Amino acid sequence: MNRFTLPAIIICCAAQAQAAIPEDIDRAFSSYMQLAKDLAPVLAEAKDKATADAAAEKLNALLPRVYDARNDLQKIERLSPEVQQEVLQQYGKTMQQEWGKVYEQIFRLERAKCYASPSFFKQFRALCMMLQY
Repeated sequence: MNRFTLPAIIICCAAQAQAAIPEDIDRAFSSYMQLAKDLAPVLAEAKDKATADAAAEKLNALLPRVYDARNDLQKIERLSPEVQQEVLQQYGKTMQQEWGKVYEQIFRLERAKCYASPSFFKQFRALCMMLQY
């Protein structure tokens, strides 16, 4: 099983009725989606040691947002089945696609051992630790 998973809220059973997504929850998922869109190109920049070194600073700048997004999602304790369904409909497919791009880059960078860039590896390791929980 993959150690990186999408938030369990996205994978919940869907209900038939629909409800509006509360503003704070909508903001948390929207922010999480945007984060994936911002992370993927930064990770994709690392193609050798020089480009990994150059991408390290950009990745470091994104880490506070990763931390904040993770905390915002962890604060969501329980959603009604109706809100779960609405979140799934609004964010599910796009979230899988966008975060799939991020994880694709993560796996590529793991295989490449971050191109032996100590500065990139440090930021990359922090990113992976935050995404695991």
